[in-house]
Amino acid sequence: MKEVYIVRHGETEWARDEKHTGLTDISLTETGEIQAAALARRIERIKFSHIFSSPLKRAKETCAICGFDPKIDKDLLEWDYGAYEGMTSKEILKTMPDWTIFTHGAPGGESIDDTIKRADRFIKKVESLEGKIAIFSSGHFLRTLTMRWLEIPLQNGTRFALFTASLSILSYEKNTRAVKLWNDVSHIE
Repeated sequence: MKEVYIVRHGETEWARDEKHTGLTDISLTETGEIQAAALARRIERIKFSHIFSSPLKRAKETCAICGFDPKIDKDLLEWDYGAYEGMTSKEILKTMPDWTIFTHGAPGGESIDDTIKRADRFIKKVESLEGKIAIFSSGHFLRTLTMRWLEIPLQNGTRFALFTASLSILSYEKNTRAVKLWNDVSHIE
């Protein structure tokens, strides 16, 4: 049965500081590299039939530390935060108290509909594949992908915390798409 392993990149400076990092292409911190190495030990025995990564450094570095040479896929880019790039949620909420990326998107950035289209397009690619599939990307996009996998409203993405260097698995319960594992960081705790 197909399993889709979702890997969020290791810590970056902006992730550590809780800044929204969309298309700003920053590297892992030393802690992020240590997290990725722990993740590598966790998944080293898994035989992946396909491995994909966002083109952003943080995802590619995490993937490389895990020992993989992925297929780069632009559909796995993080959400483009536009005017909110580099800001914290606390800063954004001062001007828009009910804001979440999943309900309002980002002014000057990527629309909710465009992000959904990318997630749906990637799911369509994965549907034709067999085996264990690894995806290395960023937090908000991976939650968007998960909401689309589960066929539930995108606004529920706020209920799915996703820590740096976490491992999650999307699979099936009989013929229904389901979550097998979510936000597991036991390898770094």
